[in-house]
This record gives sequence, structure tokens and C-alpha cells, in this order.
Amino acid sequence: MKSVIGDYGFLAALAAGVAGITMLSASPQWYLNIIFFSLIAGVWYGTRTWPDRAFYLVCAGGPLILAMGSINLWAGLFVIWMVAGIVCNALRILVLHDEIRLFILFCGATVPVAILARVSNHVVLPLLLLCTVTGIIIAVQAIRNYKFRKQYSGVRP
Repeated sequence: MKSVIGDYGFLAALAAGVAGITMLSASPQWYLNIIFFSLIAGVWYGTRTWPDRAFYLVCAGGPLILAMGSINLWAGLFVIWMVAGIVCNALRILVLHDEIRLFILFCGATVPVAILARVSNHVVLPLLLLCTVTGIIIAVQAIRNYKFRKQYSGVRP
């Protein structure tokens, strides 16, 4: 399996971001950022041929998101974007321009939620907002799936 240079882009950006934020912050737990980045890099490298690679990448990215988010909200948001990009590349989602635009839209949509979390100084309101929007998206997708099956299969789903 031949690697594409684009596959390394998000991991390289994540490495640069983690190194820069770790050096600039005066966090006493700076070593956790390096350890958790090494975890996600190892999982990224070790699961290249596995069919369920995205699940392992999400699980490996969680501790890094928490460690960087404990330093700064914006550092955690940056890591969320990079882990999402790594997972999208693993699933081969970011191939078409429309998909790249949707990924950029996702990154842009998370900024107001982060600002809301920062301003409200609490996570309940942003969490309720995210859950509501996610529920609406899932409902719309379920209706679209139902209509698609009904129209093109002729059989009830």
C-alpha cells in the first residue's frame, strides 16, 4: 500500500502544534503531551492496514485532546481539528473538494461552540447545543435515508 504525502499533513501539523504549544506553555505536565502524541503517532503507524483504523485513531487521540485542552481551550480545539483530519484521511473522506469544504465548515462550526464554552465558563450549555444540533442532523439523515430507500428500492425499509 503506497502512502500519499497528504496522509502525513495532519499528523505533521499536529506534531508541530503539540511541540509549539508544549514549549510555549508553562504547564508542569508538559511530558503528557509528548507521551500522548507518541501514542497517536504509534497507532497511526501501527494500524495502517487495519480495516477499523479510524476507531483506534479516535481512541488514541482522546487523551491528547484532554491533555492539550487542560493547557488551553484553543490548544484542545486545534488538536480536535487535527485528530478529526487524521481520522478523515484514514477513512479516505477528504478526497473531493466538497468534502474538504465540509471539513472546513466543521472546523468553523466548532469555534462558536468553543467561544460559548469560554464565555459561559461552563460546559452544559455548549453540550446541550451540540447534542441538539447532532440530533437534528441525525434526524435529517434518517429521513433522507428512508426517502432514498423508498424511492429507489421499491421495498419498504
